[in-house]
Amino acid sequence: MNTILPGKKYFLLAFIFLSLGVFNANAQDSKAATLHQLNSLLVNTVMVDFFTPPVAARIYCYPNIAFYECIRQEDKTLFSLSGKLTGLGAIPVVPKNQKIDNFIAACVAYSYVGQNLVGSEYKLEDWRKAFVDSLLLNADKEITQNSVIYGRSVADIIINWSKQDNYSQSRGMPRFSLSDKPGTWLPTPADYAPAIEPHWNTIRPMTLKSPSQFSPKEKLVYSNKKNSEFYKNMMEVYETVNNLDTTRKLIAHYWDDNPNVAVNIGHLSYFIHKISPGGHWLMITKQACEERNQSVTRSSQAYTLTSIALFDAFICSWDEKFKTNLIRPITVINDFVDKNWQPYIQTPPFPEFTSGHAVISNSASTVLTTLFGDNYEFTDRTEVPFGNDARHFKSFYKASEEVSWSRVYGGIHYPATARISIAQGREVGKHVLQTLYTAAAVK
Repeated sequence: MNTILPGKKYFLLAFIFLSLGVFNANAQDSKAATLHQLNSLLVNTVMVDFFTPPVAARIYCYPNIAFYECIRQEDKTLFSLSGKLTGLGAIPVVPKNQKIDNFIAACVAYSYVGQNLVGSEYKLEDWRKAFVDSLLLNADKEITQNSVIYGRSVADIIINWSKQDNYSQSRGMPRFSLSDKPGTWLPTPADYAPAIEPHWNTIRPMTLKSPSQFSPKEKLVYSNKKNSEFYKNMMEVYETVNNLDTTRKLIAHYWDDNPNVAVNIGHLSYFIHKISPGGHWLMITKQACEERNQSVTRSSQAYTLTSIALFDAFICSWDEKFKTNLIRPITVINDFVDKNWQPYIQTPPFPEFTSGHAVISNSASTVLTTLFGDNYEFTDRTEVPFGNDARHFKSFYKASEEVSWSRVYGGIHYPATARISIAQGREVGKHVLQTLYTAAAVK
């Protein structure tokens, strides 16, 4: 029997996120608050719709670009991403002698693009209807109608652009073929699922020249010799998990962010919905913007740059994963060291090197560090609805470093992989900033 059960506390998360998705025209700084609501609604929808982490990052990216292209027109220091993101053509201009509200257009554009990408389309559609109906009752009808039309025209451009990124074509590509070569990836417990998204490096990047642009020069190469670097890494994972203290268990569990946790009890098999790694960093972005009381334009810039960094980082990591095709700790430890050993958290279904969570987290933290500062302290409450306590960090980099090592504590990545993945992610983040950001753009 296969079913999908969010569980009691995950329904709580859905309730919290969805309760934020209702427009409140009287809320303080309602424009920025509404953008935060939209991103919370999208993250929740992606979670409930059961998307994999790379696909989730794609879904987060396009709606935020659509919002940005509308709202940036209120701030002369912000420039269009047309011509800077691969394949993105000209954004429609507002017709002459026509008054619009850029914020209304931005919300409409976001909702249409998001609706086009998720499975539960009605959530974004219902939000937009409530939003527009409220405006038609309380605001200038002509401006509202003009803004809706313009927002839809921007959404159409972004939707058409998204359809050219090879995502649809990749849905029909063959499954990943397993290799007989020693040290290559094999499906892992609990459900021995096939590798997810083996062709993600065929997805069009946002800023990268190629998926392998930041392929690490240093690799972790498989060897079963006891004096080899790989064997030492394997044994370090084995000993680390066997001797986990309370703090490391907490860290591993906190950053698990596995949206597809399989549970097998007798003949019953089900999956638990949880937030994706990219969704976690989008919520960290939300919390930082709220704490700094960022305007809607600055918040939009933060969401857009962060989601682009997540998008391109997934492409880089997945390209590396399926080229190096490295075996996971559970497989090699069970074969050579201890047949009964289990990692602390569930191993996700794809090759080990590099660590996707580490790469995307360090890419996002690089962007957020530039936007908010080197030593921006924050308390992350993203995991509270999942039953975890909030965690405080001295900086975004400290958080992303903890993410990276959490995968070693969890028993699903090797220490060398964590270290190399940190560097790869930061290179991606720097590249996104060099392509899309100027110092004058954020005050």
